[in-house]
Amino acid sequence: MKSYLHPVKKLFMEAVWSAAGKEVTGNYWGTPFLGTITSVRAKYGTDLEVTVEADGEMHLIDASTLYDGGNGVYENLHVYL
Repeated sequence: MKSYLHPVKKLFMEAVWSAAGKEVTGNYWGTPFLGTITSVRAKYGTDLEVTVEADGEMHLIDASTLYDGGNGVYENLHVYL
């Protein structure tokens, strides 16, 4: 079965693929953070895993979660591409 991405989401994923050094803001369990993307890797299927370092902590966030703006654990996510 071939996977399909909406054209807008596909463009977002392509931009995230080369987003090392860009900033991400949001809330992690209700606590605001500002971090920097340190790496991006491909996951199984059509998603990417983004590593964000913020205040000495490392967050692993799926690019689809960034696109959606959150998932319950992460909220109000913004990536500055």
